[in-house]
Amino acid sequence: MPFRLTADDPLQGLNTWVAEGLVDAATNERARQRWLERQATEDATLLGVLIDLAERGRPVAVRSSGGRTARGRVVALGADFVAVREERLGDVLIPTRAIATVRAAPGDAPTVGDRAASLVVVLAETLLELAADRPTVLLSAANEEQRGELRSVGRDVLALMIEGERRETIHVAIDAIDHLVILGR
Repeated sequence: MPFRLTADDPLQGLNTWVAEGLVDAATNERARQRWLERQATEDATLLGVLIDLAERGRPVAVRSSGGRTARGRVVALGADFVAVREERLGDVLIPTRAIATVRAAPGDAPTVGDRAASLVVVLAETLLELAADRPTVLLSAANEEQRGELRSVGRDVLALMIEGERRETIHVAIDAIDHLVILGR
């Protein structure tokens, strides 16, 4: 049979003290948890968010400042870019400086992105490797899209042979790229 304390019971004060201590402990734990969450979000970086999402292997939506939204899974990350695989189109490379928003799939757990990254591959090197295969790409820079063959890549510029009758070559500053879609290799 449970023991019940009454108002005139001398243990009532002890019971109240223990209950208040439990409430204080729970309050302190919630405050500590909020502080840890706040600290993690204050240490968040865009690259950290992308790393978290890449590890999940779940669909994401990455929108560039030029208005292009790449929907798919993160398949590669570099020090200054992300690659999102779109099933219907191909791999979309977006420089991190051109990323406006990143969304996880609906219902996914919140992403903090507080982990440090030591990625060394950069967009220019990736494009240089791609140029060896001369893939067909769709490139957007300065609110203009061009479709053509990626011919060569220099230190800060790439050469794109435009599709069509004239087959002219244009040069694009790598820093001006909003996104690049690899259509075929």
